This record gives sequence, C-alpha cells and structure tokens, in this order.
Amino acid sequence: MFALLARLDGVGDRERTAMYNLIDSKLNKEVVPRFMEMFNHFAVSKLTAGKDLLDEIIAIAREINGQITHQQKIVLLSDLTQLVFADNVLSEKERNALYHIGSELNIDTEELHAIRNFVTGKHIDDFNSSKILIITNSKEIVPEKCRHITPDGYIDGFVAVLYLKSIKPFFMKYYGMSSMFLNQTPVDSGKIVIVPTGSALRGNGFKAIYYSDMLGQFRDDLTGTRITFRAEDLYYQFKKGGVGLRGVTLSEKNGSLIGIMGASGAGKSTLINILNGNEKPSAGRVLINGIDIHREGEKIKGVIGYVPQDDLLMEDLTVFENLYYAAKLCFSNYSEARITSLVNKTLTNLGLFEIRNLKVGNPLDKIISGGQRKRLNIGLELLREPMVLYVDEPTSGLSSRDSENIMDLLKEICLRGKLVFVVIHQPSSDIFKMFDKLLILDVGGYPIFYGNPMEATVYFREVANLVDKETGACAVCGNVNVEQIFNIIETKVMDEYGMPTAQRKITPASWYEIYKKRVEIPEPEDAEEPPESVLFIPSRLSQLMIFATRDLKSKLANRQYVLINLLEAPLLALILAVLVKFYTEEAFKPSEYVFQYNVNIPAYMFMAVVVALFIGLTVSAEEIIRDRKILKRESFLHLSRTSYLASKIMLLFMLSAIQVITFVLIGNWILGIKEMNFAFWLVLFSAACFANVLGLNISSSFNSVVAIYIVIPLLLIPQILLSGVVVQFDQLNPLFGSKSKVPVIGDMMASRWAFEAMMVHQFKDNKFERMFYDVDKEVALSDYNTLYYLPRLASMLDYVFTNRESRDRQTKESVAYYMLTLRNEIAEQLKKYGRDKFAYLENLYPDKLDSVTYESAKKFFDTLKRIHINRNKKAMDEKNRRIAELTSTPKKAAIFNKMRRDHTNDQVTSMVFDNKEKTRILEYNGRLIQQIYPIFSNPEPSGFFDFRTLFYMPQKHFAGQYFDTLYFNVVIIWLMTILLMITLYFDALRKLLELKRDRKSKPE
Repeated sequence: MFALLARLDGVGDRERTAMYNLIDSKLNKEVVPRFMEMFNHFAVSKLTAGKDLLDEIIAIAREINGQITHQQKIVLLSDLTQLVFADNVLSEKERNALYHIGSELNIDTEELHAIRNFVTGKHIDDFNSSKILIITNSKEIVPEKCRHITPDGYIDGFVAVLYLKSIKPFFMKYYGMSSMFLNQTPVDSGKIVIVPTGSALRGNGFKAIYYSDMLGQFRDDLTGTRITFRAEDLYYQFKKGGVGLRGVTLSEKNGSLIGIMGASGAGKSTLINILNGNEKPSAGRVLINGIDIHREGEKIKGVIGYVPQDDLLMEDLTVFENLYYAAKLCFSNYSEARITSLVNKTLTNLGLFEIRNLKVGNPLDKIISGGQRKRLNIGLELLREPMVLYVDEPTSGLSSRDSENIMDLLKEICLRGKLVFVVIHQPSSDIFKMFDKLLILDVGGYPIFYGNPMEATVYFREVANLVDKETGACAVCGNVNVEQIFNIIETKVMDEYGMPTAQRKITPASWYEIYKKRVEIPEPEDAEEPPESVLFIPSRLSQLMIFATRDLKSKLANRQYVLINLLEAPLLALILAVLVKFYTEEAFKPSEYVFQYNVNIPAYMFMAVVVALFIGLTVSAEEIIRDRKILKRESFLHLSRTSYLASKIMLLFMLSAIQVITFVLIGNWILGIKEMNFAFWLVLFSAACFANVLGLNISSSFNSVVAIYIVIPLLLIPQILLSGVVVQFDQLNPLFGSKSKVPVIGDMMASRWAFEAMMVHQFKDNKFERMFYDVDKEVALSDYNTLYYLPRLASMLDYVFTNRESRDRQTKESVAYYMLTLRNEIAEQLKKYGRDKFAYLENLYPDKLDSVTYESAKKFFDTLKRIHINRNKKAMDEKNRRIAELTSTPKKAAIFNKMRRDHTNDQVTSMVFDNKEKTRILEYNGRLIQQIYPIFSNPEPSGFFDFRTLFYMPQKHFAGQYFDTLYFNVVIIWLMTILLMITLYFDALRKLLELKRDRKSKPE
C-alpha cells in the first residue's frame, strides 16, 4: 500500500527516505533492508490487469480493514500521510487516495482531515484547531482555537499535540532547537511521534509535562457540569482509639482518574469510606463544589457512586436483570423501552451483552467469570453515571488482561468528564500509567506522596538519595516498576552482617514530614454550579413494587430455596401428625383412630406453634444480611428504607401464608381436626409473621450469618419454655412466676398467645361443644362455687370467729388476712346479688365480729350455695334436654356420638379444665382466685385497660370491653409484630448492640 500510494505522484528519493525512516523507527535494523527491497519492488511492479493504482490501494485497504484495530488504522493513516507529504506537496490524487483509504478503514472524516492537517502543518498558524494543544512559552502566538500549556521553565519553539477521541495516544510534533525527550527517547524537530498513555515530556529547561496534563486540556467539552473536589486535612480515629488517617488533603477536578495505593494497614479503605460519605472524619471535611458531603448530603444526592471490593450482585438474577432493576430504581421518568435500551447499551459497553441472560451465580458456583463480575459491578454504577465514583480494589483476583479491561473502562468514564477514585494494591506498569494522580499512604494513615504517578519513582529515589534518581521508567521498554516504589518506602536498616532488620530506614512519620515540606497541593477554583444528578428516584410505592419484584424473581430463580421452603412445612406437618396420631391397638381387633381419645392433640398444637415460629425465623434470618452490601451501594441513591423493608415483609408474609396453610391442611387432615383450618391458620400465620419480623431484626443487627443462627435458639427456647406448656406458669421461679394471672414474662411470648388461642378455640368453638358451652359453663361455675369457693369462705369465717380474740401474733395475722379476704369476696358477691343480701360487711373486722354477724354471714353463704345448686340443676336439666333432643332416634344418637368423637378431645378438655391441678382455689393478696375450670371463668380486671388473665380463659378484657380469646390473642401477636417492625425500621437492636460494644471498647 505504501509503495502504490507513493507511485501516485512518482516515487523519488524523498519518498524512499521517508519510507526508510518509517521502517527504521518501527522495526529492527536487521530487517530494514528486506522491507525497503519489498517497497522498491512494489513501487515499480505491474498492477493487476484492469485496475489502476487507486483501485489497488482501495482493495488493499478493504482487505486489511478487519485485521487491525482502530488505533492501528489511525496510526497507519498518519504514516501514509507522512509518506506522500515527504515532498512537501499533497496533490489532489494523494488527497483523494487518503480519503478512500480512510473511508475503507471506517475512519471518521473529521479525524481524517485532522490527521492530514497535522501532518502537513509546519508553522504554528497551521495548527489552528480545537483538537490541537500547543505547548510554548509565548502564549500570544498560539492560534485562537488551540489549547495551550505554558511549561514551568523555558522551551525553544513549540510542541503541537493532536487529540483524537477515538484513540488513547496523542500525535506530537516539536519544532525548535531545545533538547526534548519523550519517555527518555529524544524527539527530533519536525518528526511526528506517538504519545502513549502515561508518557512524560521532558526537556533541560522545563519541568516534565505528563500525558494527564495534556489530556486535561481537552476535557472541558466532555462534561456538562464542572466538578471540583477537595478533601481538607482529613483525620480519622477509630472507636477503639487507633488512628486511621492523618492530615490527608486532596484537590481534584472532574475528568481525572485518581489512584490510592498503600501497604496493608495504611488506611486506604478508611479513606475511601470517608471520601464517599460512608464514614465521618474525626477532623477535616470533604467538599464537592463547595458542599460538605457529611453535613449537606442531601445537596449531592445521586452525585456519588461507590463500587466496593466485594460483589454487589444479586446472585440468582441474570446479568440483564441485575442492571434492569438498578435502572428501575434510578430512572422513574424512563419508559420501559428506554430502560431496556439503556441496560442493553450499558451491557454492550461493558462487553457483557452476549451473556446478558446468564444467571450471575456466586464465587462457589461460578457461571460468569471474575472479570465479568467486576465489570457488572461497575456497570451498576455506570447506569446512572455519577459525577464522582469510588472503586475499591477493582482488579483484585483478576488476570492481567481482565485487570486492564476494567481499568480501561474506568479511564473511559473519566474521559466522559467524571472523577474516579480507585483503591489499588500493586498495579501493572500499564495500569499505573493510566492514573492522572496518585496518592500513596503509609502505615498508620500517613500520606507520603501525592502527584503524577510518573513522578513517584523519581520522588522516592531522590528522597532516599539513590543512584540514577532521575530515572522513573525503563529507558528501553518504558515500564514502571511499581514494586520498586514500596521497596524504597519500606527499606530496612541492615545489621552488622548485612541482613535486613525489622526497623525501617525511614519511618512513616518521617516520610510524612518530608511529604509536607516537598508536596504542594493546588487549590482549584470551586465550581459555583451545584453538582448535576440525573437521578429520578421512584415514589415509595413504586420502590416497594420494584424491590418486591426483584426479590421475588431472585427467590424463584433459586430452585433449592423454593423447594426447601415449599416442602419444609408440609413435610414437618406429615412427620409430626403421623407421629402423634395415637390410638390403642387391641389383639384380634381392627384398630380405629378416634380424635376424641388422641392424648397428643395439645402436643400437636404446641409443636405447630413452635414450627411456625421456627420456619418464620429461619426463612427471614438471612434476608437483610444477605442484602447488606447491595444496601450499602443503594444508600448513595437515598432510596426509601420503608419501601425496602415493606417489600421484604410482604414477600415473607406471603411465603409464611403458603407454608402455614400447607402445614395446617396436611396436619389437620391426618389427625382428623375438623372445621379448625381457618382458625389454626390465622393463629399460626400470625405467629410466623411475628417470627418473620423478629428474624429481620436479627438479620439487620448482626454482621455474621453464623452469629444469627447461634442467636435463633436463644430466641426460640424462651418461646418454648414460657408458652405455658413445658412449665406451668404458677410453677415458674417465684421471681418470674405469678399465681393470679399469666406472668408478665409469659405475656411477652408470642407462643403463649398462639397456643392458648388454639386450645381455647379447639375446645370452645368446635361443632359439638358450641351446642353446650353455655350450660357447661353454668354447671362448671356452680360446681366451683358449691364445692370449693363457698366452703372455703365458710371455713375462713369459722376460723376468724373462733380465733378473733386470740393474742398469738401469728394467729392474729391470719385472722386479719382472712377478714380482708372475706370482706373482698363478700363485697364482690354483693355486686352480683344485691347489697341487701348481707348488711354486716363493715363488721367483718376482728374487733367488730360478733355472733350476729357470724350467723348472718353463714346464712348468706347458705343462700349463695342454694342459688348455685339451683343453677346447676337448671343447667343440667337444659343440657339433658338438648342431648335427649339430639339423640331421640338411633340415627340421631349415632350422629351425636360421632360428632363428639370427631370434634372434641379429652386431653384438650382436661387441660383447659385444669382439673388435674391440686390447687383448685388460690388465696392471693386478699382474694380467692379460681384455678379450676379457667375455660369457663370470667375475667376480673383490676383496671380499665387490664387484659391479663389466667391461662385458657375464653375471653379477654380491655378498655371496658370483652373479646373472644382467639381474636384478642391474634391481635396481641400482631401488636408485637408491629412493635418489631418499628424496632426494625429504626434498627434499634443493632444500635443497642453497637452501643454496648462502644462502651466495652472505651479505655478505662
């Protein structure tokens, strides 16, 4: 192609010399003659029949188009232009040929003209273009459209630099008499050289000008909003007393890629978390366009992005879905089609479009590669293009090729006018050169270098007074040995045997003192306009739906999760119901299961409550801790915590509803529990929801999944122990127990309310007992009064009358207590039966009790006894009448007996009757408290809002009203659940744990 192009206007000595210089600059000297021979051969060889020179040239250009990169095409076009301009004339044929070559190579016409003009330019006025940077001391001679840098020192003549958006390197020409070096290679006057990323232009009379300095001159047209960033004298002290940062100051503007390096323990992660607003500095401040990000965070909403070292991906979603839902949370103003288009465009830019439908997976179950995961993590932030982006260790664990791809991506972001901070460990030379600025921290948080990365090696060599201290990169290959920088920083003192000791030659504090003296940090002019944010956050309701949809898709995509959670409840119901399905087997007789005689029904109900609590806890325990990293990223979007938590709660409640209904249907069917499905589901669902929110609280409060699963038994065991089943409430430790009512510690347990609701409803509201409950209640209460209550009152009366004049201190105390009990109980009876039934209430004191009062009280008790006996008889007669009516025919009798066997359970009846309790009546605090037949008792509240009762009572009192136990208990469980929702929203448990940790960590 070179030979044919040169033939357009004839191949002369100038063309041959230009070709020789070109080959000589690119190839080994040994092969230069061979290639020149080839050039000379093609310069005179015959053309293909029927084709002219231009056709041949176009054919070659078309053939090589798909074989070289775009950057190589640009360089090729430059070399071809230099060849044909060797005679200082660019003919119309040559212009036309270059145009066709550029067209076949898909080079933009504007760039083609820019290259041609740059190659043919000789005088400073020939370079009048916005794509040209002029480096000269004489600003007055710089053409109007050109960019300009005035070097720090003297330069003879001028340097012209051509910038093309489509490639990274610049083209450079120098016209002058000074000694000029590009990366330690001499630059000849008038010769075009390529300036790769990370290059340094040096001369004897001026300070080095770096690639980033040149690039910075072309950035004003790459961004809409100007960003100035300043961190002022940052100091950070850990809660335990250690110092993480000392006097870090940064000053940057958008369009820059800033590297942060340092040894382990140098404070890199601490710094990045302060710069992005996650942590607040102990002293100093961070300003973006003059706005303090820690005090005025709302003003920079959506401006900051953060990509931590760890994955922030939802592992069960596809690559596309991860970006799609991130976009949905950022751009409520976009249509569905626009969001899809944005995601696909981002995937294409990231090189991930081909794998968009693959599930992300996790490091243990890899589906996409590590490099793809990193790019996808960055893509989550690129969607919304934050003006300031922080990236923590983007290349860790990646191959060198993947690492370079990631850094190329970050560099492209900078070229779009963003400011990017990257924490990196020990980058390769190519990656190192990509940075515009470099901050190096030493152990203890000391800043020890801040400036152009190409100056770093020279800086530390000079401070350490090493040989060849002016050399920063390899003179032959141009590579920078990054490890050498840290070798210099951490140089050890040698012992007398020449072995390195543990002591450093220059301590971190000493490096810091040198840094303060030698490094000057410029103060950029603050941008007056506020930072630009393109975020359009959806409403809270929309966020809720997006969170819920994303979470649901993630869960459904995890087949193991779905199978375990959908099969766990029915399998537990099957195992539990089959094991507790008790019936007797007699020899030579077929066995028959009868619900009435199954002694394990209460145990089944209790275990059902435990299962509901257990499933509810385990299904929610990892929900928030699993999302913690994602929440950390989304915190920069200032999304609604309420919407996020509501979406979690909504999905967990839906799952619990399904789990509980399968448990109830299978368990109740196997055990023959009739017509209790809804009530049992309501109670167990409420308990499971309580456990869901409790699980979310612990998931939000602990930092380790292991810690969470250790805590679960600590939460479940009290629920089991204090349910009223394992240990009866009146047999608890006296410090916690209660005789008159369920103890407060029991009332704090959801299991107590759930189990009582199921037992009471099973007994009171089954199809059989509903027909007799009112008369059974009358019989039970009259039995209690005639057999226990009134005889106890009469016994007390006899005792106090006999011992009223006793002088024994203990007896006098007993008499006084019994008198108090008699007054209280008789007063309570008079409320029911009228004040006129007993007129001597005020005489029931030791010094007033006489025979008249005694006889009157005895007569009052006898009257009450007759009343209750009559009530008992009347109730029994009514019950017998109902039974007779229901069993009037053999068919009805069979139905009646079957109904009793199918709907009642003797063990449930025994427990709610509490007829095995030795203490049938309890003396407590001047009152007689009924212990037997709690299922038929009526609450006796001590106040307007008193709802506490004995276990198994059929009703609860509150605010002057009486409510059925089933629904009241369910409401109590939901009130507990709502209370946990409030603590979850305010993260109260986590704050409490952190407060305790802080107190423990404080020095004495």
